[in-house]
Amino acid sequence: MFRKRIQERYDDLSPRFRTLAEFILENTLDVGFLTATELARRVGVDPATVVRFSQELGYSGYRELSREIKHYINQELALRYQKGNPEADGLSGHVAMLADEVSDRVLDLKADADQIALVAQQIHDAKRVFIASKNDGFGLASMWSTYLSISGVEVYTVRSDTAQAALLLRDLKKGDLLLALSLGIDTDVETGYILSAANEREVKTISITNSPTLLPAREADINLLAPARTHSGYPSFDSMVTLLSLIWQTLISIDAEGTQHHIQQTFDALNTLVAQRDKIPSYDVAALQRLWGQK
Repeated sequence: MFRKRIQERYDDLSPRFRTLAEFILENTLDVGFLTATELARRVGVDPATVVRFSQELGYSGYRELSREIKHYINQELALRYQKGNPEADGLSGHVAMLADEVSDRVLDLKADADQIALVAQQIHDAKRVFIASKNDGFGLASMWSTYLSISGVEVYTVRSDTAQAALLLRDLKKGDLLLALSLGIDTDVETGYILSAANEREVKTISITNSPTLLPAREADINLLAPARTHSGYPSFDSMVTLLSLIWQTLISIDAEGTQHHIQQTFDALNTLVAQRDKIPSYDVAALQRLWGQK
């Protein structure tokens, strides 16, 4: 399989070959319909490089590599539009059923397109964004806040416990946006109380929940519903992750130029940190022993 060959040989590839490898892995569907010349033009190399790259992977040339890519695409498309067989033997049949459930939940999100756009616009327009969530959703909230921060949003993540909520309410101001994540594992009334108090201070509020009956959903100005019904009966988080990703991508579309500027600043900061390794030596074992008063 071409994907496995690329992955196994990637570390030994030249920079141009790596560029080709990354493009093929990330745009496989497009590559299946490109000639060697068209692929070379898309990647910015000459057609001979495409042929040599194919031979480097063990193929006779690009034509043989292209045939394998087309075969892979046909298999993927067949799987994508074929419902799983829940009556199949073993774990594979169960996985097929679960995959169909995930697909159905994700498809249900399409009805919320207008609300997703509205939420993304409010995040963009807010002076500051605060994301509140209980312990079960705090990790997801923290991950999402990192992505929002990379895009240039001034964002803070707060746990929905009494002490942290009090500090949050103390600092909330008109023009801020309070966004709550509720996974539906419990009633999450604490987050609902925070939203209610924020509303009284004329702060815009949004909730993203797995159930419209949860208190956060009922107290927020806007509630986005992430379908969570599963075969097991236990609420899923996959549709909420998809929903957060959609909001983030929509946010980027609102201000593509500004987002790119913030992303570039982030890369510059990363390069600065990498450069510090050449300036400042890391601690060796002896230094750590001295730090802890050991001999």
